[in-house]
Amino acid sequence: MRDLARSLEQASAPPARAVPVLPALRPVIPGGLRPGSVTGLDGPGAASLALALVAGVSRHGGEDGAGGWCGIVGVPSFGVVAAAGMGAEPERLLLVDDPGDRWPDVVAALAEAVELVLLCPPERPGAAAVRRLSALARKHGCVLALTGPFARDWPGVRLRLRLDGAAWEGVG
Repeated sequence: MRDLARSLEQASAPPARAVPVLPALRPVIPGGLRPGSVTGLDGPGAASLALALVAGVSRHGGEDGAGGWCGIVGVPSFGVVAAAGMGAEPERLLLVDDPGDRWPDVVAALAEAVELVLLCPPERPGAAAVRRLSALARKHGCVLALTGPFARDWPGVRLRLRLDGAAWEGVG
């Protein structure tokens, strides 16, 4: 009976607020990212897409829209300065460069506390880890953004973003 009451309560609750993206991504992702979703980042511009997603959340996320928190796991080359240049708030970034063999536990802990986890899985994810982390992302409304060589091995990804070409302007 309690489960039925909880299900009815969740069904009648207002829809979760979308996870915001930068204005440059709004034509591709109108309304923002769906809370609890898993997104794949691919192509030569995957790092730029990752920076842009982190910047959108850290600048415009959070319950009051004043900035949300992001976890970056397994991406030691993540450019904090470049993300700040896109508008990210560096003080809202939790960096775990080398999570080791316990990377699913690190992601699980972050999924409960942040709006977006950028993850580069260090190995092909096992089915149990995928189920657990995907379920935690849904439960807590955290977007799980996957990058790197094993991102394509994650089943259930409904949105894949790929950036093939990039153009630079300015000095050099």
